[in-house]
Amino acid sequence: MASTLKENVLQDQTKMNIQSTESCSSLSVEETKEIQTLKALLQESLRKRYEDALKSPDGIPLKMYESNRTHLGGQIVHEMCELERPYNEDVKDENVINYDDLLKPRSSTDGCIRSIMIRGVSGCGKSTAVVKFVLDWAHGRTHQHIDFVFPLHLCELNILHDKKLSLIELLDLIFPKLPKPETLERSQILFIWDGLGEFRFLLNFKRTKTCTDPVSPVSVICMLVNLLKGNLLPSAQILVTSRLNDAGLIPPEYIQRVVELHGLDDLQWEEQIRSEVHDQNVASRAIVHVKSSRSLYIMRSLPFFCQMASTVLEEIFSNCCNIDPPLTLTEMVTHFLLSQMKRHVEKSSKSGTEEILKLGKLAWHMLQRDTLTFIEKDQRETNTDPLLPVKLSEDWPMFFRKQNMMGLGKMYRFTHPSVQEFLAALYVAVHYEPSKGNIMSFPLAKKAKRLLSPTDVPLEMDRRAVDRALRSKTGQLDIFLLFLLGISAGPSHRLLSTFFQNTSLHVRTEDVVKNVLQKIKAKPLFEISVNLSRCLEELDVALPVVQNQSQVEFETDGDVHVTPSEWSHIATALLTSEEPSLTFDVSEYTNADEAMMRLLPVIKISRVLRLDEATDLSWALIASALRSPANRIREIYIEKKAFSYINLSLISDGMRSPNCKVETLWTPYFGLQKYGDDLLSGILLNPTHLRELKLLDSFRMSDRTVESISQILMDPVCRLENLTLEGIETLESCKILAAALCSSSCRLQELDLIRCCQGSEDQALQLLSEAFRHPNFKITVLRLEVCSINQETASALFSAFQENPSHLRKLELSSFLRLTLELQQLFSLLADPCFKLETLRIVHLRRIQVDSLETLASVLGCCSLRSLDLSDRFFC
Repeated sequence: MASTLKENVLQDQTKMNIQSTESCSSLSVEETKEIQTLKALLQESLRKRYEDALKSPDGIPLKMYESNRTHLGGQIVHEMCELERPYNEDVKDENVINYDDLLKPRSSTDGCIRSIMIRGVSGCGKSTAVVKFVLDWAHGRTHQHIDFVFPLHLCELNILHDKKLSLIELLDLIFPKLPKPETLERSQILFIWDGLGEFRFLLNFKRTKTCTDPVSPVSVICMLVNLLKGNLLPSAQILVTSRLNDAGLIPPEYIQRVVELHGLDDLQWEEQIRSEVHDQNVASRAIVHVKSSRSLYIMRSLPFFCQMASTVLEEIFSNCCNIDPPLTLTEMVTHFLLSQMKRHVEKSSKSGTEEILKLGKLAWHMLQRDTLTFIEKDQRETNTDPLLPVKLSEDWPMFFRKQNMMGLGKMYRFTHPSVQEFLAALYVAVHYEPSKGNIMSFPLAKKAKRLLSPTDVPLEMDRRAVDRALRSKTGQLDIFLLFLLGISAGPSHRLLSTFFQNTSLHVRTEDVVKNVLQKIKAKPLFEISVNLSRCLEELDVALPVVQNQSQVEFETDGDVHVTPSEWSHIATALLTSEEPSLTFDVSEYTNADEAMMRLLPVIKISRVLRLDEATDLSWALIASALRSPANRIREIYIEKKAFSYINLSLISDGMRSPNCKVETLWTPYFGLQKYGDDLLSGILLNPTHLRELKLLDSFRMSDRTVESISQILMDPVCRLENLTLEGIETLESCKILAAALCSSSCRLQELDLIRCCQGSEDQALQLLSEAFRHPNFKITVLRLEVCSINQETASALFSAFQENPSHLRKLELSSFLRLTLELQQLFSLLADPCFKLETLRIVHLRRIQVDSLETLASVLGCCSLRSLDLSDRFFC
């Protein structure tokens, strides 16, 4: 039923797009001139309106990925879990959408894309990207095929929720003179809806009446629904920005493209800190410090966090004061608050404590409504002094600002969700009194009344807060809980002592930890466990992760020996190591998953990665490291234990990334063979950097596998120099490999072949010998290990060396199990001045004829040989 509905909607939209294209082409010369004139007026208006809103166009996250998760199915996405997600299936280079191509169809055969959604966690830069989009159009830099761009900030449209007006009236209210409605309908128009979740009223797509006339007065809800359905201005395109949890407010059949914005990448966030901090030595210390703390590191993609971290860490590291730099998110925001309060004192000679708590009260009230904005309606409902928001926005612009981008009326908003959640947590911690009810039963919040029923038994604040957060269906209290526990039971409580002078708050860290552990042991949803474990990190308590089949769980039993602060010290020591070739060896750590999660920044800057143990979580972390533009990994050595859990699709995604520059990849001897197609497909898409590939019996050497390897060898951009293969299965595979070895594109210098075609080794080696004699075969080191060959095959092999003698410098032959083998032909070849062999090893050969040894003795004085190894054999 749903799929049929979606097909009907898409068919209707396609018809509308065709009709709109035909109508656009029928514009008269006068109408075209009118549109160009009014377009210039609109562009000038938008430039004036938005120019100051964009601080630095260079640091804006604009890398977008077409999402595989086009519809989240109503599931609640906990944003902290989303930030921590080690592997994101959308972050693939083939999924990247160019900023300039955002509104274009995927291919020439696709119709016009009418509706696009940009989705991402709070604060990842969606609104900033919108501002850049508007300014680029207004300055004539991009998307000039669009006649009119109308940015609508949905949070400001809340002001008009009880009014009826036509679409033309709304646009005329916000923007300068517009063309006539009939001309507007034939123009190329883009509506930008910024902040879907900040529109407080439900968009009902089933019961909202149909409206096709842009001059008919309707409610704002009706207007938005009919715009998206295509009933109003069917030729218009619509770009919507939304948090992940709010994306389901629009049915998927009305969105044709979903892209995800993931904030700053590993190069961008470092660059932002360097641009914010004046002294580059201090900036380097700040970057290392953020990397050393997992609690801080997972926030690095958010531009506001980078700005906050730059301010705090520059002040601490520049002043050489005896202040420990913050290791948790709560401590970071606490230091930022104290920094702003210090500046406030310098400016006004007032402490600001009382104003911060008033701001916290507003934050708590709006948090319960799941909104960042404060409008006149909220002012009436909370009995707030009309002048208070004005004064707070003037005194604390880093926390609370006036917003009036569309000129519809007064509206204020918190600068970032983490600011709102921290101030709300501070307010609750200061005003909580168990014996008098409590501030978390805020009387104006109906939801709170339902969730927190009165009780005669005083409840500790932390227990009530945990219960409240767990009952929240939207997850909007997750970060609030983290801050509340960090403020009341963590190091920040001492730093914020000025707020607690007249309160009776007393929270024992041990009690909080015990309560949270009990909740995690109750095995709630994984997302909730992740959030509760993050709360413990704010108290410097770590829960090691353990792999349980495909699910990651937390180890709650037994003593935890390494705290987050101790992990931070380890990370700092490794990050500041002057060792030019840093090696990360997983075997040095008791819990591989935990070490890789905590030390992911170290992995990214390591040259050598040794994997003694790895689970799915570990492979996801490795894949994310390989895809990072800041990674320096050049060598990967996979041991047997790690290979048993290898996730080839994940490692393939890492290897195929252009950011992956791995030069050496070794896999181990392993009893149970795997199919290597996923891994090799990744290498095929990014073959430029790989120099050494060692595939022992870990993979089945099927025809398909050998064909993939041969394609890599024949790729003109491939630079593979050293290849080890074990257990090629068929003669057809030998033919395929031989053809690749003869290719002019093949740059191999070393080849190690182990046990080719057992049972047909003579035919296999004769096929390969044809490649060895080819002029394009320029390998300098050749190792052959076979179980059994006859004299004819050996003669063909040595004959190939005789015909193509110039390049071979090292030859190793092993496991020749025939009782006798005539090597006189090979030893005679040593006397050829064109044969420059310098090292010869023949091992596990049972017997050598005396004639062969006499020939060898006669040429030793006049050949190029520098090393000879004939150990472990019998002579006759």
